[in-house]
Amino acid sequence: MRLTRRFFLKSSGIALVGLGAVPSFLTRAAAAVSSRGKTLVVIFQRGAADGLNIVVPHGEKGYYSLRPSIAIPRPKKGDEQAALDLDGTFGFHPVLQPFKQLYDEKLLAVVHAAGSPDSTRSHFDAQDFMESGTPGLKSTADGWLNRYLQSAPVEKASAFRGLSLTSQQPRILQGTAPALAIPNVSRFGIEAGRYTETVQGGLESLYAASGDKLLTPTAKETFEAVALLKRVNPAQ
Repeated sequence: MRLTRRFFLKSSGIALVGLGAVPSFLTRAAAAVSSRGKTLVVIFQRGAADGLNIVVPHGEKGYYSLRPSIAIPRPKKGDEQAALDLDGTFGFHPVLQPFKQLYDEKLLAVVHAAGSPDSTRSHFDAQDFMESGTPGLKSTADGWLNRYLQSAPVEKASAFRGLSLTSQQPRILQGTAPALAIPNVSRFGIEAGRYTETVQGGLESLYAASGDKLLTPTAKETFEAVALLKRVNPAQ
């Protein structure tokens, strides 16, 4: 199935929040969905989630005996607080009703018992391990998504091949493969009022003359991305 911008917004966005209002970050992410080739969209929700109350194992007696006060009720017609049955054993939390339609249409699958094999009790270490892809190993310098970009080169390079819609580069995209962090597509660039062109030109010259093996190419790629984005008109 080809993933279109409209489908991504209508299905992924609404289903994610379970409310019907598409969050602004997801609207920006949809711009990355191309009609040519394949685009991988990774949404990493930082924080914590109770997986057993998101995908409820309502067919297991142990779930209710071990969670007498916080278990989601078994599916029951007319009960808005009950789980939404999927297959007789598992069900969605009731606020995830938009996901149910996608599941029924076989556009969504649930991967059970997926997680890190590392037993750390540190929330922050666990997040880092998920992004580095090397659970239990803190010395990994790059993220698994950047390593993918390194191992799968393309004939025609693009400054926007690896793009994070965040204010800072997340660990998952850190590494030697070119990647950008853009918090706001429409404001990506140097802002200095009527002196913008002068300031940008001066900065480009300074970075180009630095001779630093990491800083110089990174700056060059960034300024090229700024120029490219202006040409393609982010408003469209």
